[in-house]
Amino acid sequence: MKPKTLIIYEDKVSDLAKAAEDLNRLAEGAGVSVRVRTASSVTVAEVLAADLLLIGAKTQEASSYSELRRLFRGINLAGRRAAFFRPRETAGVESMKRSMNDTDITFYVPDLDINSSSEAPAAWIKAVMDL
Repeated sequence: MKPKTLIIYEDKVSDLAKAAEDLNRLAEGAGVSVRVRTASSVTVAEVLAADLLLIGAKTQEASSYSELRRLFRGINLAGRRAAFFRPRETAGVESMKRSMNDTDITFYVPDLDINSSSEAPAAWIKAVMDL
């Protein structure tokens, strides 16, 4: 079964916005239902409706993720998966992972470095979605 996928990326980070759109195109091309949202615009209902969260982060403790961090302190996401995409910097992703530790969500590894090879996103999205 193809997962209902929610792609969330840090506000005002253009390379993450571009990566989110690229991942969206790849996932939709595989027939997956996808929503793309900035971190500050995503809703609780969208998080709960998703089987798979693809989260793009760059900045440690980015303010655009503050509402999601608060949500993650009191929500159980067991049975769902999260995978992370990032530029070379890892601080933002590590910060998001820490904020999700108590949600019982399953983390996919490795993270996608959006500055790696041009073939990496397609291979990563296929592996993440078990397509």
